[in-house]
Amino acid sequence: MTEDRSASFVELFFDLVFVFGVTQVAASIHGHLDWSTLWRAAIVLALLWWAWTQYTWIAGTADFDDLRPRIVMLLATAGSFAIAASVQGAWGSDGSRFAVAYFAVMALVAVFFFVLTKGTDRSSGTVIYLAQMMAGSVLVLIGGFVAENVRPWFWVGAVVVNVVSSIVVERFEFDLAAAHFAERHGLFVIIVLGEALIAIGINTVGDPGSVAFFVASAAVLLTVLAMWWSYFDWLFRVGERALKAAVGIARGRLARDAYSLSHYPLVAGVILFAVGTEELLLHPEVALDRATRWAFLGGLILYLGSQSVMVRRFTGSITWERLILIGVLGFAGLTASEMAAATLGALVAVGLAATLSVETVRHRQELNQLRQSS
Repeated sequence: MTEDRSASFVELFFDLVFVFGVTQVAASIHGHLDWSTLWRAAIVLALLWWAWTQYTWIAGTADFDDLRPRIVMLLATAGSFAIAASVQGAWGSDGSRFAVAYFAVMALVAVFFFVLTKGTDRSSGTVIYLAQMMAGSVLVLIGGFVAENVRPWFWVGAVVVNVVSSIVVERFEFDLAAAHFAERHGLFVIIVLGEALIAIGINTVGDPGSVAFFVASAAVLLTVLAMWWSYFDWLFRVGERALKAAVGIARGRLARDAYSLSHYPLVAGVILFAVGTEELLLHPEVALDRATRWAFLGGLILYLGSQSVMVRRFTGSITWERLILIGVLGFAGLTASEMAAATLGALVAVGLAATLSVETVRHRQELNQLRQSS
């Protein structure tokens, strides 16, 4: 296994299908910002994210110049497209289609896992893990064919089984190419941030524009740029270095905690932010309603909070600047009920940019050391 290998083209193609799934989750929320819709969207997103992570874990040990692994990924891409296309109707009439496609994609990765690790000293741990992983997939399959009011019990159970299996399996060691693993997650974050840019673009193109609209557009664009900076200026390189430094079982635990688990709320945060951004740009002169305000601010809170957990896991330190900003965003969510959307967006953009500027200055020496060692 090559430690510094890069993501292959077939993996990037595979990612695009899952990002289509993310856009479908966002579409299912848009216009329905209530708790019932949100928790259902969270469960579907958790299932999608789990499927993506399983292929990402095993892809680091596969040679995609070889014909067979490439075919497996293309088959998985086709199956994942069927999952994504069923997302909006997953809790209704498309539940069975979603469940069958999901089970097929997970069964394929289980076989892929088994073949690539067969005969190695890690095969016993792999078999135990795959049995647990497929238990969650079976629950998804059954849930797709039961009554719609019973389905949540099976799919929530599947998410719980998936998380528990990732914790139980930590006593086993798995092959993991650190640079490849960090890169795959970084590329996924970039593509998902594109969802927020699309939300801005859709509401900007062709709009005659008022002063409030231009202020709001500039503010949310600056916010998205700052969101990119918050992940890739310092955090990405610190994470990659920490993952490379970890060995054996410790590397697997770090990858699970800082990437497979912590990136889920990060992606969910981008989705919520994108949904809130669309509404903010539609009515920039007036105050956002409570649900939209919390989608916009809460999405950023999830995004920054996930990164704070990652930093804690990577370095053991606390990102005080981000935690303070999270507190400010939460306070704004409680008190900014009368503030115009454009004003709120501008204040958030300035606050995020200022926070990251302070953090970047504080870490400048460490950043220079990372650049020199890379």
